[in-house]
Amino acid sequence: MKPIIIAIVGDSGSGKTYMAEFLQNQLNVPTIVSYTTRPKRTEETDGVEHYFIYASQVPDKKDMLAYTRFGGYEYFAMHKQVPGKGVCSYIIDEKGLETLCNNHRESYDIVSVLIICSQDALSQRGIDSNRLKRDKGRKHLGEKFFDCIIRNDASKEEFEYKILCEFNRL
Repeated sequence: MKPIIIAIVGDSGSGKTYMAEFLQNQLNVPTIVSYTTRPKRTEETDGVEHYFIYASQVPDKKDMLAYTRFGGYEYFAMHKQVPGKGVCSYIIDEKGLETLCNNHRESYDIVSVLIICSQDALSQRGIDSNRLKRDKGRKHLGEKFFDCIIRNDASKEEFEYKILCEFNRL
């Protein structure tokens, strides 16, 4: 049986990190933490949100699970981060997901999850207009590309219920 990667995609503030944390805390599904050449923000912790590295430390792409370049910075994960058996989650953008699916379906079962949110819900969560505008400029694969779509416009409890329903369906 191939390892299963739950690849989580969505706009800033849609609930990607919350979903990964929920899967880890409630269902013991580990999360792959990506590497980035982006500078660490003050509220971030190395090894939690990302592993923060210098551009000179970026390894050969053949060793990478997925790769994307966004905002002038590189983001990637390594094959060695995927558990040998079982399920893990990975927060990824659509460009990285497309690469992951195109290049590694023979090694991994990939379940693609799109979390969608209304602009009103994102604004209520305090997501600034610059991030919303930036997200509109990202690659969008279309809903048909995804195995699962979860709307997250309501309470955390409702979102958790939807996650559990979808996880049990898979």
